[in-house]
Order: sequence, then C-alpha cells, then structure tokens
Amino acid sequence: MKYLVGSVAALLALPLVALGQNLRFAAGSCAELRTPEREAIFARIEEKKPSFFFWLGDNTYYTAEEWNDSTLMVKNWERRLSSPPLASMMKSVPQRAIWDDHDFGPNDADSTYALRGVSARIFSSIFADTPFNLAKYGDLRWSERRGAVHFIALDDRTHRGPIGTQVLGKGQLEWLSLELEQNRDARVVFVAVGSQVLNLAESFENMVRYPKERLELLDRCARFPGRVVFLTGDRHHGEVEELQHREKRFIEVCSSPLTSKVFPPRSPETEENTTIVGKPINQEHFAVITVTQQQLFVEYFNTKGETIVNVAYEL
Repeated sequence: MKYLVGSVAALLALPLVALGQNLRFAAGSCAELRTPEREAIFARIEEKKPSFFFWLGDNTYYTAEEWNDSTLMVKNWERRLSSPPLASMMKSVPQRAIWDDHDFGPNDADSTYALRGVSARIFSSIFADTPFNLAKYGDLRWSERRGAVHFIALDDRTHRGPIGTQVLGKGQLEWLSLELEQNRDARVVFVAVGSQVLNLAESFENMVRYPKERLELLDRCARFPGRVVFLTGDRHHGEVEELQHREKRFIEVCSSPLTSKVFPPRSPETEENTTIVGKPINQEHFAVITVTQQQLFVEYFNTKGETIVNVAYEL
C-alpha cells in the first residue's frame, strides 16, 4: 500500500498502470444545500469526468416539517436540485445513489419512520438511473456489474432497529451473500452502506454499535475471494480504514461531507479508531476511485479540485 499526501506530483510518481482508467468513478456524501461557494464542488466533480457519481447518503436534508409531509419532501428535492453546479453535474454525469437518515426522514431515523415507503418512492424517482427494485425488495438495495467490478448497495434505514439490534436485517444479508457468490469472478466488490463499517470506535451510528450484525456482515464478505472495499459516508470528515478479519484485508473509503458542515473526529474516537490510515480529512471534499488491472487507486479532492490524499493498493 502507498499513502501519499497532498500533491499532484505524488500521483505522477505512481506506476503508469495506476493511471489506466478501466473504471473511474467519483463518490461523496452529506450535501446540504449551502452557499454558491460550497455548491461549486459539483463543478469540480464534473470536471473530473468520472464514469458516474456515487451518492453515499444524506444527499439532501429534510427538516422536521418536511419529513412529515410528502409534498414538502418533493419541494425540498426541487430546491436541492436547483443548484446550478449540481444540476449541471447531474445532467452530464450518470448517477448512482444510496440513502442515509437525512434523505430518508428524521435524524437517526429507523424502521419506525411512518413515511419510509413514501420517502423511498421519492428517492428512487430522483435517482431514476440507479437500478433499484423497490417493488421486489421493499427497500433501496441494488447491485450492478461493471466488467470485473461489482457494486452492492445496501439500505441501512428501512430495516434498522434500536442500537445493538440490526441495521440491514437478515434478508438483506442473505441477498448480499447471494450477490457475492454469483459474482465470485469479480476482482473487486464495492459494498456501499451509509454507516461506517470498519471503525472500531463507537461513534454516532457506525456499525460497531451493532456488533452481532457487523460480525455477520464481515464474515459473509470475508468469503469472497477478491478485494472487498466498503464505501461509506455520514461522518462529516473523510477517512480510509483498513481491517484484517478472518485472513481478509478489508478497505473502507469514507467520503463526507460534500457541502455540509465539517465535524473532525474527537476524543475518545481519535484514540480508539485504530483502523484509520493516515489522518482524517477535515474539509469538504469528494473522492475519485480508479480500478485498473493491477491497482485500486483512491484520491480525495478539495473544493478547488486539488488533491488532498492518495492511497494505492495492489490487486
């Protein structure tokens, strides 16, 4: 692994194979509608010309008034999408998405949220190109194969119970295993979920607060022969995590926020999160992930489109 900080020169120092664009996509989360200066990040994303942009949750923020009224929820999205840089990016770049609490319903919402079905229909209509099958599953899970790379997107809200119980639910975990088995020939599988998976510090809504289900999730993913990379958001700072589990080396790319307020990690998380690679990214940003024949390359960019951090892994 290479951990390279803050310069385009570092990117140029990588072997040329890392620059091959077999698959290159951008990702980010936490996109509250803010000032024109903050919204300019979407123009920087568009300039990178990714194959698609992957929204990792909290793609808009409902207010207390809005999450109890479907008409107001739709109007919220109309305002969110009226941002000129965002509208341009969504027109020119294909979109894929998962959700988290703020674009699902109330803060930290779970399966008791009364309008979860209505919210799901609204969300799936906004990101209509994402291959949801709401009628079949009753949630917003989806999967997609792109060459040697497979994407599995999990719904971390529809089945969520109280802390310590479940986030995904048994049915969704069984579906995950089936997806992994049917795509055993993939070289890389990206598993997207709103809440952090590898972070060992109990921070906000991350999966370590649901230890039994988290262990089952990791066990199922550990059976996959290729590389497994978790894509997460939520945290209002960015991180790369690594964790060894049952002889499997997992990677997690957490990208947050795009436009929302930054919240750097605090003690005791700063001492307890032993899976983090390098330092957290405490500024607005987005990630660009490139998969080539030989490497997985992760690059974080700031609001000016400048490199913050590079991480490269051999495949």
